[in-house]
Amino acid sequence: MAGHHKRSNGEGSLFWDDSRERWVAQLTVPDGTRKKRTARTRREAGRLLTEMLVDLEINGGVFDQKSRFADLSSLWREKVLTAKEMAPKTRDVKTWALDRLDDELSTVKLVDLNADRIERALGAMAAEGLGKGSLIKVKSVMNQVCVFGERRDLLRKNPVPVVELPAGLAKPDDGRTLTIDQARALRAESASHRLNGLWATMLMLGLRPGEAAALHWSDIDLDGQKLHVRRNLRKVEGGFEITEELKTLKSRRSLTMPHPLVEALRGNREVQDSEREAAGEAWDPGWPDLVFTSLLGTPLDPSNVRRMFKELTNSAGLGDWSPNELRHTCVSILSSRGVPLEQIADVMGHDGTRMTSKVYRHIGTPSIGAAAGPMEEVFGCG
Repeated sequence: MAGHHKRSNGEGSLFWDDSRERWVAQLTVPDGTRKKRTARTRREAGRLLTEMLVDLEINGGVFDQKSRFADLSSLWREKVLTAKEMAPKTRDVKTWALDRLDDELSTVKLVDLNADRIERALGAMAAEGLGKGSLIKVKSVMNQVCVFGERRDLLRKNPVPVVELPAGLAKPDDGRTLTIDQARALRAESASHRLNGLWATMLMLGLRPGEAAALHWSDIDLDGQKLHVRRNLRKVEGGFEITEELKTLKSRRSLTMPHPLVEALRGNREVQDSEREAAGEAWDPGWPDLVFTSLLGTPLDPSNVRRMFKELTNSAGLGDWSPNELRHTCVSILSSRGVPLEQIADVMGHDGTRMTSKVYRHIGTPSIGAAAGPMEEVFGCG
């Protein structure tokens, strides 16, 4: 793997993490604990490794005043989430929740990890559209991590028992949507983003994040303007899994692409070809037909997608938004353009209109072209 440079125990290692698209500084201390820090550049990761080595020399390798939540979560991921037996679905839920916690808390020092800081993190997740049920799961995993940390003397006290969920939580069916002006601003800002095609796919056709991340070039006919949803990507122990098991019977669907999406995907292919050439032998050959990849050709890590999208929406002056809200926005745009509810349900891959009306609260025959015309009205013809 490109940039992979390991050293013996006590000296640490620097390596590139494909899934996180970050350099990792890792140090194994005498009790077998692995401490990790991540950085955007190899130089910064080297500086972090030097800090850990100094801590090791001074403190004998125990977690210290500089230790952050990322250190604790990484250890829990290794010792519990990966090592212990549990049902695959349980592991998936815990992994998802831990990724969300890492998104919000990774840089927080353990000495500063208190109920107030955790409540702020949960509040940020609620603002992104997470409902009460999802937040309860996140809080549960946070409690497990902190119990683990307290038992290992990495935390003075587990703060989770006094943590309260945000007041006035939106119900799971109250997903936010971008206005048309906001959606246009997002499109303008994302035009030069390496994942412009991903954002356009989710916004204009309403694909679920896992459906979009699992797309293969063989699923897409750019000349014929057709996109076929056939697979789902999920994060599993040790990497990623692409499965043909979709959420509903109607999730397997064929959609007509609006011209702006076709052009965005053409641009995505050019960017991917350039990145493949730049990566050389470091490009992962295991995913040869994947449409949206990391800089080294691996599937996109969901936590990275959420982070990059949040950075993008902030750059566009829109504040914090989540990729799931692109799907909500797609429904809102189609509804505002008079597309019948039955056709919106087909585009979304819902088995019927009940879910569409319940989740998105919009009124309204299989029609694979239902989204193309309205999206071209809003975003132009490419």
